[in-house]
Formats: sequence, C-alpha cells, structure tokens
Amino acid sequence: MAPRPVGAQEPLFDEFHTWTDLATIYNISDRFRYDGDYGIRGLITDRNWTQWYLRPSVRYRPRTWLTLHGGVGLFYTVLPADDLPELRPWVGVRVTGPALKGFAVRNYLRLELRAFYLKGMQEWDVGTRGRWQLQVTSPFFDMLSANEFYAVTSVEPFFDLSSNTVEGFGDRFRFTLGLGKVVSDALRVELNYLFHKVRIPDQGGSLDTNDHVVRLRFFYTLY
Repeated sequence: MAPRPVGAQEPLFDEFHTWTDLATIYNISDRFRYDGDYGIRGLITDRNWTQWYLRPSVRYRPRTWLTLHGGVGLFYTVLPADDLPELRPWVGVRVTGPALKGFAVRNYLRLELRAFYLKGMQEWDVGTRGRWQLQVTSPFFDMLSANEFYAVTSVEPFFDLSSNTVEGFGDRFRFTLGLGKVVSDALRVELNYLFHKVRIPDQGGSLDTNDHVVRLRFFYTLY
C-alpha cells in the first residue's frame, strides 16, 4: 500500500487487536468503593506493540444516580523503536438515567492527564484530553438453558484539550457492542467487539487507523 499524504482524511489501514483485562471491586462502604482494572493489549495479535496497564481507582456514590470517580493509570507500551511508559491521572463523573423498559442508560464524562516518558529525550511530555461515553445495558435475558445474560453497547468520542510532543497519539472514537454473563455473585464476564479509531504520529503529522478489537473482560467482586 502506498503511503498516504500527510493531512489526508481517509484511514491509512485497518488492524485487528485483542484486549484482555480484569476489573476488581471492593466495597468499602455503601458509598465508597475501590475499583481497579489490570490488563494486556496486543499480546496475541500484534508483533509491533504490546501494552500492559494497571489502573487503580476509587468511586464515591453520593446519590443512586450519581457516582464520582478518580484514579491513576500506569501504562507501558512495548514498541519496536523504544518503549513508551505513560502515567495517566484522571477524574470522572457518571450519571445514570431512568431505566427505559429495563434498559439502563449511563453518561460518563472523564478528564485525563497523559504524561509520556520519552526515553530518547529523557523527558516527560504532558497533555490532557476529555472523553464522553454514552452506554446502554439491556435487562437480563436467557440464552438456551442459561440465564442472566445481558447486552451492552456504547459510543465514546475523545477530545484533545492540549497539544503535546507525541502529537496526535491516542484515541479518537470508540464504538462497543458486547454480550455479558453473570457467572456468580462475585464474577461477571463480558465479550466485546470494539470499532476503535486511533491517530498515530507519522512524518511530522498524524495518521488515522481503524482498529477492530475483540476484548475479553472479567469483573470480580472481592467484597
């Protein structure tokens, strides 16, 4: 495939990735909860990069329809040229709307600071971004002889709020469609398909790529 001129709008290429992660939940009180998710991306499908991450966080729920979130993400991306560590503190708010015939509607807003450590330059490069997720989850339903399945879908645009040296590196838009299953009181599993538009740096500019992602998620309640 011939290189695309910098500044052109069509995506350069499509890629397929796999993500696997575990989210842990620990209920401290009726209002406070520890959340933490940990995972790996690209290990099975990608030769050029693999990403590991840890993302501990806390949640405060002052109202049944309102939750406040905060945490920090520790990401480490293995690349052919040089590895890219990233520190990502963030805050967020989730608003749960009225159920529509059993379908739960949630709006989630998050503000993130992204600090990349550029090993070659031995310095940190910092930028900020916002993201908004609109998610709809279905009521439970049966499938064959099993019960407590649910479907979930979401759209999530991302917004750059400041520029940085790693210009254009990051997400632009994400669409998710998934199927979940309650396995036990402690364990829930989801299999998601993500259409994920990503922008990467290239020759002084940036290029859009379309990623198709299969994501396996485990949710485990510790207490």
